[in-house]
Amino acid sequence: MSIKENNFTSPFSIYVIWHPEFIEGKLYAENIFSTFCRELKSPLARAINIPVYFRSKPKPNNNIPIAINYKESHKNAVVILVDEKMVNNDDWRSYVQELVKNIPKNTRVFPIAFSDYSYYIDQVGLNKIQFIRANEISGVTDSDIFDNKWKLIKSRLLHDIARQLKNEKEVYNTKKTDDAPVKLFLSHAKKDGEDLAKKFRDYLESYTKLDTFFDTNDIADGHDFEEQINKNIDNSAIIIFNTDEYSNREWCRREVIVAKRFGCPILCVQSVKKGETRSFPYLGNVPTLIWEDNIEEIINDTLVQVIQISYNKALLEYCKKMYEIDTKNYCIILSKAPELFNYIDIEKYKSENIVETKDLVVLYPEPPLGIEEINLLNDVDSTIKFLTPVQLPNYI
Repeated sequence: MSIKENNFTSPFSIYVIWHPEFIEGKLYAENIFSTFCRELKSPLARAINIPVYFRSKPKPNNNIPIAINYKESHKNAVVILVDEKMVNNDDWRSYVQELVKNIPKNTRVFPIAFSDYSYYIDQVGLNKIQFIRANEISGVTDSDIFDNKWKLIKSRLLHDIARQLKNEKEVYNTKKTDDAPVKLFLSHAKKDGEDLAKKFRDYLESYTKLDTFFDTNDIADGHDFEEQINKNIDNSAIIIFNTDEYSNREWCRREVIVAKRFGCPILCVQSVKKGETRSFPYLGNVPTLIWEDNIEEIINDTLVQVIQISYNKALLEYCKKMYEIDTKNYCIILSKAPELFNYIDIEKYKSENIVETKDLVVLYPEPPLGIEEINLLNDVDSTIKFLTPVQLPNYI
């Protein structure tokens, strides 16, 4: 599918800008591409697939790259890797000045300082924007320094872009202000998971800008327990601490089901020591990590889920309109790969909408499921078409 031929407008795009003589800039840019678009070493793996564009190579007969057309996407993030070479170059300072002079409402700028002199570029309009201070990060070797800087940059960009995509506003004195922090719902069994969840929560409160919802401790007296959980899960990503006792607890099982019904981002942290008397069947179809005191990795993977689901919803809605599926078929959008659990909502939708003259299309993100999973889904209803955007041109 040609973007130009179909006048494709991406829901979200990321631009990375660095001076061509900043050698490490290319490495940071490639890491950003691998994080937000697709892994360079495994390009066919399931990924976020946000378009990431580089601005470093100068135009022919010029000293600066091409400009950014902010109208090509509904939202943009501009990541500027500011080092001394950029600050000391008049052409590049002017280029950055033009980029940030008239930033539209659909765009956020994220400057990253790699030198103590990076802040001198603030005269071009970045002085009001908080820098990611990579210049303050140290290490024993050059490799350590690079890794530690990237660790900071990755965690900050994941949260900032998740906030921008969710587009929920913080409220102070009834006035909406900046993009609200992502809230993490920590689902755990008190008998053997509370210590893990508390350790995780304490880290979040001490070292991140993320918000948390820690079940009974965050429920006001006199309020319905399930109602409060439903309300908070709906606006959160859920981290499940799957311990030996987790699947034995009714409220843990309820939290999982409610999260799936709302389509929340979910990450399952595995910490089963001896075993489970019965694994909970609805914990499937979500990414998992093994608990190894790897709190930062868990946070990052959860934010990836937030970004992926937010971006997928916007992209699939756009594809639905672009191919005019609603005029030819009925369509349900799923922000992650379909599973048998989704038939709850599919059957409800069919009972309220379906007539025999139109097919039902279930549109879900890339990549397409294997034939063995599609066959299983169609064993329930062989008339439903489970499709990803890349399959739409052959179907429509």
